[in-house]
Amino acid sequence: MEKLRFVFKKVFTDVIYAVVALSVAVNALLVYYLILLKSSTLSLFLQSNNALYNILSIGFTALISILFGLSVSLLFYHFKLKSASRGGAGRIAFGGFVGTLATGCPTCGAWLVSAIGIGGGLAAFPFQGLELKGLALLFLGWSVYSSANVVYNHEKGICSQGEIWQKKFLPLFLGISAFLLILNLPILAAKYNFKFSFQPEKASLAGISEISEDHTHNDLNSLFPEQGYSLNASYGNIGPKMLEAGVIDLEKFKQVYERSGQPLTVDQLKILTEGSDEKIIVNQDNTYFLLNFLWAFGLLNKNSILDAGPLMKYGGLAGAGNFASTGGWTLAKTDAMDYYSKSAVLTLNNKQQKELEDFAYNSYRPCCNNSTAFADCNHGMAALGLGMIMAAQGANADEMFEAQKYFNAFWFPQQYSDLAKYFQSKEGKNWSEVDARVVMGKDYSTASGWSKVHKWLQSNGLLEEAPSGGGGCGV
Repeated sequence: MEKLRFVFKKVFTDVIYAVVALSVAVNALLVYYLILLKSSTLSLFLQSNNALYNILSIGFTALISILFGLSVSLLFYHFKLKSASRGGAGRIAFGGFVGTLATGCPTCGAWLVSAIGIGGGLAAFPFQGLELKGLALLFLGWSVYSSANVVYNHEKGICSQGEIWQKKFLPLFLGISAFLLILNLPILAAKYNFKFSFQPEKASLAGISEISEDHTHNDLNSLFPEQGYSLNASYGNIGPKMLEAGVIDLEKFKQVYERSGQPLTVDQLKILTEGSDEKIIVNQDNTYFLLNFLWAFGLLNKNSILDAGPLMKYGGLAGAGNFASTGGWTLAKTDAMDYYSKSAVLTLNNKQQKELEDFAYNSYRPCCNNSTAFADCNHGMAALGLGMIMAAQGANADEMFEAQKYFNAFWFPQQYSDLAKYFQSKEGKNWSEVDARVVMGKDYSTASGWSKVHKWLQSNGLLEEAPSGGGGCGV
């Protein structure tokens, strides 16, 4: 610590180096924020994760930016001393790179993680990307300490004769080891089922009954009908077909719900193992079950949207495995991509496919700005699966939009409470009266569209808290 105090006083009392450190840190923080906006918004990020994750993630990002600024400034000071080392620059670059990889939202996506071949985004890591930020802090901290040590020795006239392997090969070895660790952490986490969740409790809408009965501006019963929303479509034999194909490992599936405190009901087990002719109803008790059920089906069922749609535009079949909707599905018997568009559980004719595509390419979800056809997260893949089931049983696109209006409300209660409030306040419409094709479009049901509505409500003093619930982009 004495060395650091001496060096910081020596270097950063010079205004030039202080300005460099500050400007680099601020710009690094801005870059991280812009990268976050590629897949989410700050408001959605804060709502999608619990307070502990938000504090740690934002705190780590701020520290990474500060250490990055200090490291770069000290590197410039090295140049002045003519003692800059490749190792120091390498540590700075690697720390900044890892910090960039860790930028994103585990429930909304991480823009750069897929660039190194990791499927599932930050949600694939045991601590949902916090370990990447910790690794970035270690490398940047090491860079600051090493740089400070060089400056200290120079100013004190101490001759340092470190071994070549320590100066050149140790940083390289540790960097390669850390990179390999990053690549393999998701694999190890999936193999040993070692993961922590930092998202609010899933699919709990019990808070509905606790909210004020004054719903003049936001009819919650219209938004979250107590009896649920019923489709003119049934489960059929989809459950048994998915078990047979292997996209759902029944034991893994059951364990997920047992760990969440919501064990599968007798009816849900029957849907999976025997099939059911009962109509599909979404309500406050089964949103989590339907989210994963439809996610698995959307992933498995062969369809041209999966084979030649937006997911295939980022490296073909290999690239398609890098999304949260594919790499993040860990409840199959083998790798999720072994089941991608592999089984024709439900086959659509040309008319049915046209209706599905009308729905899929024009409906959105508020965790990102992507359409249902670009099913890069679980909500998108589940919506696609829902559309496939409805299309196969004769529904038109408008009926799919109407159904998704209610499914999304249960999956994203805060966002759709805001949207319901907006339409009630601005157009005098209850949720049941809102045009589903309009509200499910990109002007409202995207992250950017909802954010505009949220800001409008805020500026007009109309914000109110929604029931807790929904679910992140993980199983």
